[in-house]
Amino acid sequence: MAERERIARELHDTLLQGVQGLILKFQSATRQVPPELPARDQLERALDRAEDVVIEARDRVRSLRAAADGDLVATLTEVAETMASAGAAETHVIAQGREIALHPLVADEIERVVVEALFNAHRHARATRIDVTVTFDPKRLRVSIHDDGVGVEPEILEAGGREGHFGLAGMRERARKIQGALTIRSQPGQGTEIELATPGGVAYAARQAGGWSRFFPDRREQETKT
Repeated sequence: MAERERIARELHDTLLQGVQGLILKFQSATRQVPPELPARDQLERALDRAEDVVIEARDRVRSLRAAADGDLVATLTEVAETMASAGAAETHVIAQGREIALHPLVADEIERVVVEALFNAHRHARATRIDVTVTFDPKRLRVSIHDDGVGVEPEILEAGGREGHFGLAGMRERARKIQGALTIRSQPGQGTEIELATPGGVAYAARQAGGWSRFFPDRREQETKT
């Protein structure tokens, strides 16, 4: 965790601040280009993309820091607020059961799954409401993302995603990394529900005595070498 925090500081204090400095310089230069020239539009679009990259990098810095406390509900609430915008679907984060601190690696993977699910719901589903429900059970942690949007076509679900898009595949890969199962339920016009279920013995920090290393062998190898 100390190493994660160190990386977060380095990213913020060097890369992020450096890129922001470059953006300011390019913004100044762009204002000197006449609006009617094609180069002005190209520069403005490049600046828009650079600002998107900065936002993404800030999200990763926040993730590196947030994973240390294992407070999944607080993290997902912050994620939902960050992705909110005018006219976007209302997102509600709901906790069921007594909250239990999570293994930081599990919290990180779940956050990335929820981010992808929310991105898809905001961009493709045309939903008006999204519910993110975290259910704490001693035997199993369940995270459900449900929207009231247009749903997903059956052929896309069968194919594992849209051609050339890897969001669903990435979510499944992240679920497998934490010994979880990802289920997607959807019908055209009836919304979509994505559920991630992870065994309690893997998910919860209180189970450390049970041996996280058997679920995360790479981590065990690193700790042994250290």
